Amino acid sequence: MVASEKSKQIEIHRNSSPEYLDRFFHCFSINNWYIIDIINCGSTDSEPESILKYMNHTRLFNYPLKHLFLIDGYDYPSFMNKSAKYEILPMSELFIASFHQNNSSVDIYQPYKIGRKGELFIEHFGKWTPDEGMTQFYKNIPTSVRRKNFQQSEIIVSVVVKNPKSLDVKNFDDFSEVDENEPYFFQDFPNVHSLFQHLNASFSFRIFDSYGYLNHSTGRFDGMVADLYEEKGDISGTALFLSEDRQKIVDFIKTFNSWGTKFVLKKPSLSYIENIYFMTFAKQVWIASLVILFLFGAVLYILLNWEMKNKRNRKTTNKYSLGDITLISFEAVCQQGTFTDSKTYAGRILLFIMFSAFMFLYVAYSAYILVLLQSTKPIKSVRRLVDSRVECGGLNISFMMAYYTATKDDALRDLYSKKIFPNQFFTLEEGLKKVQDGNFAFQVMLGPAYNYILKKYTNQDICKLQELPGYMNTEMYIAVPKTSQYKKFFKIGLMRVDESGLQIRTKNRVSMKPKCYNEAGNFQSVRFYDCYSVFILYLSGIFVSICILLIEKVVNKYKNDKDSPMK
Repeated sequence: MVASEKSKQIEIHRNSSPEYLDRFFHCFSINNWYIIDIINCGSTDSEPESILKYMNHTRLFNYPLKHLFLIDGYDYPSFMNKSAKYEILPMSELFIASFHQNNSSVDIYQPYKIGRKGELFIEHFGKWTPDEGMTQFYKNIPTSVRRKNFQQSEIIVSVVVKNPKSLDVKNFDDFSEVDENEPYFFQDFPNVHSLFQHLNASFSFRIFDSYGYLNHSTGRFDGMVADLYEEKGDISGTALFLSEDRQKIVDFIKTFNSWGTKFVLKKPSLSYIENIYFMTFAKQVWIASLVILFLFGAVLYILLNWEMKNKRNRKTTNKYSLGDITLISFEAVCQQGTFTDSKTYAGRILLFIMFSAFMFLYVAYSAYILVLLQSTKPIKSVRRLVDSRVECGGLNISFMMAYYTATKDDALRDLYSKKIFPNQFFTLEEGLKKVQDGNFAFQVMLGPAYNYILKKYTNQDICKLQELPGYMNTEMYIAVPKTSQYKKFFKIGLMRVDESGLQIRTKNRVSMKPKCYNEAGNFQSVRFYDCYSVFILYLSGIFVSICILLIEKVVNKYKNDKDSPMK
């Protein structure tokens, strides 16, 4: 009798004890079949039940192990009644060969139960006769297709919700409002609900306030992950971020296209992170301008003093000092004009060329400064964010704080220690208001953040937003227990939900990424940090002027005291 199209090793052992059964499954690969011949092994009536009981206790019915029981047709009803007591779940591969009188034919059945306490369903897998051989009634129809109708059997769903009233939604296919405090439940569970509709299954909830984190002192998980690990829940109703610790105790079966977590910030003004007063001109232009200014000053110094020497009826030299020439040069650079008047054509031409040359430089400098004041420069990496003057903060929620301390990325660790820890944690509204004010990066869940941004931000604010990778990857996964006997059904069903477009529909219905319209029309006022260096220059000039005035006053007093007649 051919048990499968693929070549498999088949071994028949008479009078197999439970101890041998245990050794068999530990020594042989899962591609082996274990066949129990109840007809010829001379067993008592109680022995088949003891074998079934042992196999159920040691979970030998679980996929992918395969079993074939050879029984007499008269014993078939009794054997099926005994099988109904045990957890032969949808992925179990248990075959029962019922031999008819004189071995004229053999009917092969596959019993299974959808729920642990549900009724026993029986598939007539095939029939063998001496003339026709093996006839398979379900050839090329996989188990996941044959048994996908769960007959309204109950699936236990583990979920994380803050407000139990969130579970009272009557229609998860078309709910009208989303509770901002339950971002992931309303984003993920509608897809799981579509899965249950695909499987024709009912469901009940187990509620937790924690997704599940490893306690390093006890080595145990808490919350929803612990519930799945202990097999009290069949599937997670909210998606989880993948971690090495979680992957060891639960299986992640399907990625959800969820809104992850990232740093949201407005692209900083260029003047906030760069010195726009020096970057306006290239280095070569600055050098050339200084050289020209020096040459003009030197020639002007010589020419003006030569004019003073050659004036009629006046005998004076060096009437123009270096300070005078420096002042004239700055007047030309700043286009402020000058009271200096040359009496020769050479001097006038020189002053005209000097003021004209720096007029073009002044216009180019002023125009480019205006452009740079309106420019923004995105921060392209987390390391750049750490080194910038931009402040940072995180959403004040428990599962985020767990990832802040567990990250292995050096840049993210530095960011946490330097800019977030210990008191830079904010609520969603507080953090996004600071983002709107500018120069603040906020680690936040994108779904609720997008909803707030669409309500409160202007188009100008939206056009200047950017995102940076956060402490958690953006992919989230639905989890099931490691030994789940529904795993294949859930995985295929969730893929069907995704392929049909229901997953992206739910995501876009819960939240949509804000779009920028008419970015070119945005205008930004000049802020204090754009011109603080000019204010510092003003204050420095006032301070220096006062100091010089005091010095001159002291020097003049000293001279007056020295020149006055002694009493």
